[in-house]
Amino acid sequence: MADLRAGGCLCGHARFEINITDSKTGTCHCRDCQKHSSAPFAIFTTVDHGAFRWLVKPQGIAKSSERAIRRFCEKCGSPLSWEGLEFPDEISVNTATFDDVSNIMPVYELYVRTRMAGIEPIKGARQYEAGGAY
Repeated sequence: MADLRAGGCLCGHARFEINITDSKTGTCHCRDCQKHSSAPFAIFTTVDHGAFRWLVKPQGIAKSSERAIRRFCEKCGSPLSWEGLEFPDEISVNTATFDDVSNIMPVYELYVRTRMAGIEPIKGARQYEAGGAY
């Protein structure tokens, strides 16, 4: 049975649908994600492109590195997705932008070498010093 979720930005302009049935959710503690989200880490749910669709695609695009494109709402600034150029068949969506975040637990943590002090590892989540084969 499919686990379909809807989501979007803070102002409601950008909207999406995502099937998280075969997804992987994790945190990223890299400095880019910390700065982009203005938080100690970002939480992403990654799915194949076929399990995701924009209902209203955000027009904001940021390239903080040569590795990825980050999409955000141009009206309210909410960060929405990370699209890695090394992973053209996948999209990582900011999990906090889902309308319903129930029963979603991170199973991995990336770039824990730059984890901020006081942030404990998630119990049971695989830990990667840098990126990893999550």
